[in-house]
Formats: sequence, C-alpha cells, structure tokens
Amino acid sequence: MLRRAFLLMVGTIALSAFMPVAGAATQSSDPEAFVLQVSTDILEAIRKDPKIQAGDKKAIEKLVDEKMMPAVDFLRMTRSAVGPKWREANAQQREKLQYLFRETLIQVYSGALAMGKDQKVRILPRGQNDGTEAIVRTGMSSISDPNQPEVQIIYRLRNTKEKGWQVIDVNVEGVWLVSNYRNQYGSIAAQEGIDGLIARMQERLANPQKAETAKK
Repeated sequence: MLRRAFLLMVGTIALSAFMPVAGAATQSSDPEAFVLQVSTDILEAIRKDPKIQAGDKKAIEKLVDEKMMPAVDFLRMTRSAVGPKWREANAQQREKLQYLFRETLIQVYSGALAMGKDQKVRILPRGQNDGTEAIVRTGMSSISDPNQPEVQIIYRLRNTKEKGWQVIDVNVEGVWLVSNYRNQYGSIAAQEGIDGLIARMQERLANPQKAETAKK
C-alpha cells in the first residue's frame, strides 16, 4: 500500500512536470526519453533531500511547485477530475478547486515519498506513439532489494504545438489517477453541486483519517 502511494505521488509530480526544455530536441520527438529523464530527475531530487524523505510538507510543496506547477496546465487536470459539473463553476470556484486538488494529492501521497531514495526506473516495451498522443510504459523497482516485484507505471501523453509532449494522466497498477478522482468528485458534484464538492474536499483535508475511513 505504501509503495503504491509512493508510485502515485511520483506519477502525480511527473504528470505535470513533463514539459519541453528549449533546445532539447529529444523531448519533442521522443516521449520515452522524456519520461525517463524527468522520472529519474524526480527520484534524484528525493534522494538528495532528507526533508522530503521525512514527509516534510514544505519540502514536498517546494518539489511539487518547482517540478509541477510552473509548467503545467493544472487547470486541465483539475477540470478532468471534477467532470461535467466543472462547466457550472465560476472563476473563483475553479481556482478553489485547483488549490484543493493540489493539496489533496500532496496530503494523500506525501508520506510515501521516503521510498524514492531506493527506487530506479526503466522504460518498458509496447509503448505507443502516433506523433499526437503516446503511451509510455515504465517499470519502478527497488535498488537494494531486487527480489521486490517491479511495478508498472503507464503515462499517457499528448503532443501540442505550443508545449510539446505533456503527460495528461498516469496509471499505477491498473488505476488511472485522474479517472479515479473523477469517479469520486463527479458523483459528489452531481449530488451536491460545486459548492458541495468544495466543502467535502475541505472537510477531507481537515480530517484525513475520517476521509480514509469513509473510503473503505
């Protein structure tokens, strides 16, 4: 459970960090090389920072903000997670939803980041790339214990003229991150509206143990 949470957190950070760097042609033409580079960079950042390994919220937020927020269309990610009711939200509500979704991801997965110091990543075969969309399959495994099973993380990417390759969703052990939250948020929004969803997200952040019990 803890290992899966770590992999999801790495995927969440990487979900928005995969942005092209000026002059790096491989990032616009080869999504596999791009995914491998950024995944490795994230793991290296975790290894070098004891505060991240200890679950320090400020250090984790710094990692997320530096790797994720400046370069990502987090609006799109949140919109997909909220589902159809997003269209009914006003500008203030949309801003609040983005903030709460970011805080939720940090809270849910931050405790597992300590595992990053003992993980390595490799590209797996059977990826897909038609130039516009791509599927990149990676394997995450323990450095110190080769007997631990490798876990597959699948990235779904889209190539745009403005930003190059961007990851738009991540799958760990058969669960797509954005789709998983859409199942939760979409149902709440449909029954209670956008204000109801915001209130429930705030409640879960304030009472994480209660929220975890409710999901079981």
